[in-house]
Amino acid sequence: MNKKIIALAVAAAVVSTATSVSAATVYQDGASKVTIGGRLAVRAEYTESVNDQDSTTKLENNSSRINFGFEHEMVPGWIAGAKAEWGYDALASGSQDFSNRLGNVYFLNEQVGTITLGKQWSTYYDITAWTDVFWIYGGEASGTYDGRAETDGHGDSGTGRANEALSYRQSINGLNIGVQYQFEGDDIKTGASTTHREYGLQSALSYDFDFGISLGGAYSLTKYEGQADDKTWSLGALYQSDMLYVAGQYGQYENHTSVNGNLKNVTNKAGVSGVAENATGYEFIAAYLVSGGEYQVYGGYNGLEDDDTKAEYSYGLIGAAWTPGSMIFSAEYKLGVTDKDNLGNDSGADQFAVLARYNF
Repeated sequence: MNKKIIALAVAAAVVSTATSVSAATVYQDGASKVTIGGRLAVRAEYTESVNDQDSTTKLENNSSRINFGFEHEMVPGWIAGAKAEWGYDALASGSQDFSNRLGNVYFLNEQVGTITLGKQWSTYYDITAWTDVFWIYGGEASGTYDGRAETDGHGDSGTGRANEALSYRQSINGLNIGVQYQFEGDDIKTGASTTHREYGLQSALSYDFDFGISLGGAYSLTKYEGQADDKTWSLGALYQSDMLYVAGQYGQYENHTSVNGNLKNVTNKAGVSGVAENATGYEFIAAYLVSGGEYQVYGGYNGLEDDDTKAEYSYGLIGAAWTPGSMIFSAEYKLGVTDKDNLGNDSGADQFAVLARYNF
């Protein structure tokens, strides 16, 4: 079964033990391997005028990154490895435009499973990754990239690239299990308050049927000192074949969704500044693949709503992509954008972007 649409966008990210599918092996002997991978990506983006805001046309970095992977077979059947990844701004001229994305060590045995320690893709993302496969936009309604910390919120909450995390994953006859624990974190700013994570617990469970359908769910609970808990859960469904990729996700988020991002001016009755008390999200994608995924036509939807006010962020999306070799060219139109604050005032503006990306 061809899975190219997610092979480049998701598969290498979900399992933190894997290097990028486009990574180059720079050293290998009987027991050890070193790889270097990453990508350079830029997009040209047009945003329509809305209210008193003029239209804009910009050239922007699109999540460029570089990673290094190391593996060594300690004893027969047991592999120890490490992965480090940094994001960088391919269009910047300064020297401070690098950010840490991943940094972990892991131990892998096919019968026992994989144990990973460090900054890594969360077990929550094992499910929400199914809809986070658009080349330019998307991934804005699953709770993956949210959290109450003003910076690196998803790292602190443990739903995205989780900080200070210990995870275990195993797949047995189509059943995929993932559990994750986050250790105590540093102090963070949440609006006018300061707190820190006491611990975090995440889990994911899915089943892959042999006719292309996968069903799964994920849950996250993060305890903060002196503040209400951060709780999220998500249910996902996926169908994939040689010519089709269809996935959907539904989630609910408590004290988790940033009001400085897609939900504006929402007041939290639980007293946690910076996040909505209750929010609901939906994501959907359907893609048609030609020539093994080299040509792609797709569409989808992201919708995020505050359950207690009129705040909403949602849009439809249509796009097409060509993926010859290590290159990716895509165009996406973000249409019907709704961006309402707590009173229902809408400042949504449609966007169109084209992407050029090289995987190395």
